[in-house]
Amino acid sequence: METTVKAPAKINLFLRMDGIREDGYHLLYSAFQTLSLADEIRVSVRFTPGQPTSVVIRSSAENLPEDITKNTVYKAAKRYLDALPGNSAEVVIDLEKKIPSQAGLGGGSSDAAAVLLAMDQLFDGAVSNEELKKIAVSIGADVPFFLTGGTALCEGIGEIITPLPDLSGLHVLLMKPPKGVSTPSCYAAFDEMGAVPMTAEEKNTLKETLSGEGSSEERFHNAMQFWANDLEPAAVEAVPEIETGIRLMKEHGSSFAAMTGSGSCVFGFFDEEEKMDELLSGKAFFALQAEGWWAEKVETI
Repeated sequence: METTVKAPAKINLFLRMDGIREDGYHLLYSAFQTLSLADEIRVSVRFTPGQPTSVVIRSSAENLPEDITKNTVYKAAKRYLDALPGNSAEVVIDLEKKIPSQAGLGGGSSDAAAVLLAMDQLFDGAVSNEELKKIAVSIGADVPFFLTGGTALCEGIGEIITPLPDLSGLHVLLMKPPKGVSTPSCYAAFDEMGAVPMTAEEKNTLKETLSGEGSSEERFHNAMQFWANDLEPAAVEAVPEIETGIRLMKEHGSSFAAMTGSGSCVFGFFDEEEKMDELLSGKAFFALQAEGWWAEKVETI
């Protein structure tokens, strides 16, 4: 049995910190949005009665962990099989990476969710939706969102998901400097800086402006004035070039530009694709490209 699935990237329209749990996990209040940029994953399953279960990953990426059991894709396949007692199988996963790592685009989490969905397709929905979500949460904070994607408000450690009105079809430019940002290091730096707790009024404003009436463009332009990423200052401290990308997008007509996740990728919304082309064909970006910057034109989906 075999199937091929897409694993889309995401951006955080806003990312606010809403406290820390007793176990040290940060509580989020964030709007996630999936993008047309995606990894491609082929999952093959062969039943092997009487033999131990095995998971093999073949990837175009060069940064697979030495201990493959720590890989999110491996965890997804293995934990799905563990939820099916008595099923012995060999799973082979071919991963074609398009989403850069240490970017804040959720590539690893999306890959894990895509594998869970692929496994559920191959096993004819043998795992309930509730169990599938539990497996997703056990793998990582962003994984549950990618089971559905789209536009959503994510709270808690990412497991509390509220769908928001569709924001698809908007032009987005992604830019990433050559240096990435370690998520644990970024959160540690954020904790050292300290943060002012969110108010109930702030939460309501962030949610209501995205949930209002009107077209996606109207809601977007009404909401973006309230958006911020609490992790941006900590990430900029580690990778100052992040500010360069944001500034360049704003200079070329981006209606909103910010860092996604814990960085180091930045994104900008543009009303016209031509403005993105002007930026990418300009001397300033050519200079950044020579330093190893990556860029991609995408759309919200």
